[in-house]
Amino acid sequence: MNLVEGIAEAFRQFSPKGFRVFGSGVVGKEPLSSKGGEGRMAIRKVQVTLETVTPLFLGGSNPRGEPELRAPSFRGAMRFWLRALLGGVIGDDPKKIFEHESKVFGSTDHASPVAVRVKQQPLFHDDYNPLPHKDVRFRFKGFNPGQSFEVLLLSRDENALAQAQKALWLLCHLGGLGRRSRRGFGSLQIKEGELALAAKTARELTNNLKQKLQTLLPSPGGFANLPNIPRFPILHPNWSQVKVCNREFDGWEEAIKFVMQNAHKFKNPALGWAGGKDERQASPVHVHVVKLTTGKYALVLTTMLSQLNPNLVERANRCNLADFLDAFGGEVVFGFKGVPKSWLGGSEK
Repeated sequence: MNLVEGIAEAFRQFSPKGFRVFGSGVVGKEPLSSKGGEGRMAIRKVQVTLETVTPLFLGGSNPRGEPELRAPSFRGAMRFWLRALLGGVIGDDPKKIFEHESKVFGSTDHASPVAVRVKQQPLFHDDYNPLPHKDVRFRFKGFNPGQSFEVLLLSRDENALAQAQKALWLLCHLGGLGRRSRRGFGSLQIKEGELALAAKTARELTNNLKQKLQTLLPSPGGFANLPNIPRFPILHPNWSQVKVCNREFDGWEEAIKFVMQNAHKFKNPALGWAGGKDERQASPVHVHVVKLTTGKYALVLTTMLSQLNPNLVERANRCNLADFLDAFGGEVVFGFKGVPKSWLGGSEK
């Protein structure tokens, strides 16, 4: 079996009926115009209604100007999550992963077969403190929580559309969009339909998320053999973890403040670092805030370990990351139970 056949087979493993092409109640085919020519496939459409759970800091052409809801922002974030998904199957091979992700989101050589559209509608915005655990003077402009808008995915390529849909699902259940998204800001939620993941309690969220991930991710034998730390973040049981915090919060502010307090308590390059230009490191932890049907809030933490900035390895301490994750309690629904000691080049720190 060659690589392409292997990838196709791996995709078939985690493309059961539970993750066919669907959306939040609107899925179908758009008829081609008379100029489209006979024999071409109809355009398939997935339409999803999203809700902002936490402030969304999404800048436009002017980062200091008004926030803008733009399709390229979604496309970039979805590409990140598709790359993480592909990495678990293909392994630590950026060239091959780029080849396959380009079949969904395009490249400089060819256009994407999937169109991503955001239905423009007025959304209110305000100024927010991006560091709620501190009393700082500066503020970020962000779209207010509790507002809805629609995202459409369109394609004639059913397989590409299915992969784009998986990426959107991961973005809306494990990650976030815009600035400070790895600390819980920019969390989005699918409001209804088969893609939604409604839960009354953190316990129910844990069970529902575990079941969905089992249908989305490969079976245990479908993951790549990856004994060494990957060069980029991927969803692989050796090097990633998805965890649901067992605590429920009265508001999104309380949830993010709890995250930031722990991030400050265990501050270390292993948790991300904003130093000089040669000492920057993105956090391996993606915090997603979930609004429960009771009106309370829960936290999902997705950790994807990869090689650190060489300038920060000596100061990085895996124990700080381990203690940070332990502070949230809860249950691991995918991946490693404890931060691997082989991370950071075999460091026992």
